[in-house]
Amino acid sequence: MVMDEWLAVIEQDHEAAVARLNRALNLKGDTMLDPNVPPHTYVGDIDNVPPGECVLLLGINPKRNFDENFQRVNINLPMESLQNYRNSGKVSDLENWIQFQNQYFLREERNRRYFNKYGSWLGKHWFTETASDFSTADWKQMVCHRHLVEVDTVQYFSHKTGLNPEHLADLIQTDPALGANMRLIEAIIKKIKPKWIQVTGKSGWVIIERLFGHGTFTDANPGDKQGTELKMGHVKIGETVTPVLMTKFFGSMAGVNSNKEKDEVANAWTVWMSQQ
Repeated sequence: MVMDEWLAVIEQDHEAAVARLNRALNLKGDTMLDPNVPPHTYVGDIDNVPPGECVLLLGINPKRNFDENFQRVNINLPMESLQNYRNSGKVSDLENWIQFQNQYFLREERNRRYFNKYGSWLGKHWFTETASDFSTADWKQMVCHRHLVEVDTVQYFSHKTGLNPEHLADLIQTDPALGANMRLIEAIIKKIKPKWIQVTGKSGWVIIERLFGHGTFTDANPGDKQGTELKMGHVKIGETVTPVLMTKFFGSMAGVNSNKEKDEVANAWTVWMSQQ
């Protein structure tokens, strides 16, 4: 069954929404949201990930690429589905788009470089049974497929991220498109009941703590560099209270980079969770 909250996001006039947000956030050049790309709502098998045995990865906004694969699955496919749906009013015309999102981690077009880092980390520390069930070539992908759902605070694409988190936090409370996206995220959380929400990239920390923080947060740095700075606590999104781990980007020079640093983050999070 298609979620009403998902329909509310895709039924937004995304070109008008993007123009409005670009003005409100004063975005320029490569940081501008692209009005030609339909919204990114989620990737991951939300109908089949085991509730309570999955993680919700929350980014700031999706990256706009310009290769053929991106054009095919992030522009052509959703635009065709959306146009057919608008013409017919039949939810069945959205099936290909929904299938792409749900089966994303099984597809060749998936962003291996980005998501394999999280698949490896999650499989090594928490979902070891899934990791051991598959071959060397597949296990990171299958950990993502079985245990990860990814969403973004802003559902519109830009080549580079230049979002001011304080301004964005204000807009999430007033802009209809951003509000619809947050209600979708709320519905996904209610459906999949993630073990935790992982906020990736420091821009998202301000938004999450300011709008959804529930109780006090713990600041920590289990490593030797600023890249392993963490914030841990709980968030209340809708009526659901969920543990939240806020990290810098995995694999970036300014973030959680080496395997040692990833292990340090995992150990700190495991200890914190055991004390809750």
